[in-house]
Amino acid sequence: MAFITINYDEGNDENLGYESVEIHYGKDEKKFFNSGDFVKDWFDMRKMMITELSKTEPHFVHSSSVDHFLMDGAPYDSAYLHFTDNSAFLKYINRKKGNLSMDEMIANRDIYENGIEFFVEENTTPTWEELKEKYNNEK
Repeated sequence: MAFITINYDEGNDENLGYESVEIHYGKDEKKFFNSGDFVKDWFDMRKMMITELSKTEPHFVHSSSVDHFLMDGAPYDSAYLHFTDNSAFLKYINRKKGNLSMDEMIANRDIYENGIEFFVEENTTPTWEELKEKYNNEK
């Protein structure tokens, strides 16, 4: 089982003092993604999960620090990667301001339950191609 955390200074108002995304896997292995850009670090961590760790790790979970980072006001929105036979694309949850209501949760269930969560800058909706172009290290 792989375990994901976000390291940040919750007392720091400016970008919450974001430091890194960290993943623990294998027996005692861990990797830090600490470019200073949360969206890039999460992208790189997900890329590692999909291309490398999915071969050896049957489960991926995250600590409450991931939820707390977002609930504490980090300026990011969720984007969920979905696949068809021929393509990959991001889906976004249609929501009103604030937390999702129960009706909104139910209406958007397919998006978050069947997608792989990535993050984007708040109030933006890039395509999967745009996100990959900006953050993919491979040329």
